[in-house]
Amino acid sequence: MEFLASNTYTQVYYAFDYYEIPVGALQPLGSLPWLGNSSNSRDEDAKLAYRSLFIVTLANAKTPEYLNFSREVQSLSARSYNYTYTANEKVNPWVMAEYYAMKILGVVLNETVILDGADAASNGAGLNKRMWNRTYNILGRQIVLDENGDRVADWVVNQLDPGGNAFRPVLQWNTGMKMFMPVIEEDGSSRQISWYNRSSAPPDRPFRVSSTDTGYQIPTDAIAIGCSAMAIILIVALILVVVYRKTIWNKLRPSGSEIASVPFANEE
Repeated sequence: MEFLASNTYTQVYYAFDYYEIPVGALQPLGSLPWLGNSSNSRDEDAKLAYRSLFIVTLANAKTPEYLNFSREVQSLSARSYNYTYTANEKVNPWVMAEYYAMKILGVVLNETVILDGADAASNGAGLNKRMWNRTYNILGRQIVLDENGDRVADWVVNQLDPGGNAFRPVLQWNTGMKMFMPVIEEDGSSRQISWYNRSSAPPDRPFRVSSTDTGYQIPTDAIAIGCSAMAIILIVALILVVVYRKTIWNKLRPSGSEIASVPFANEE
């Protein structure tokens, strides 16, 4: 929070990598619980800074099949494992991932037995390769694996809502169509991205470290200093290697008195 609250980081462009671990009844993504339960004097600054933050997440299409499966998981959890989900708690994404994996394995295993016989079911490499470069329909969703076996997923870009209370989707990336799709409001209009501290999207070019948008330029003197420093470091490293090698050689080389004489044949 302190990092984002600095005005410096609302003027330039950064990418942060983080992983949200779904354990228990967590607050929804972007709910900012610290805003209501904190008296930090910089909360309002952080809230303002969060307006310039985008969060990219996996698309989570809540199809009827998906919602029904979630209810079944919650019911089974209460009946068999004595764990009751709270009102706002969602099924752990890892559970969904395991279910997708088992469904895909089942599809491929059945195909393999039918086409190649039961013995082929023990060929792990063959089963694995048969999974690749295919699309699977699971729980009303399309699970796409590319030619390398990696999942090709849809993504959602989230931004803080105008009221500054929570993040909401503003743009969707459709991998199948390879294009961005708008998020439609209840009135049928497309949800717009609010560009903080500017009137339009930033230019599509490398970013500067400064707050201006004149393009990415590194001062010439900085390049010269950097190259000179690298050259000096390289020279010093070479000198150290030569000196160190010579020192080790002098320590290991035997003296003349330690070398045993080898008699020639006519001296025996």
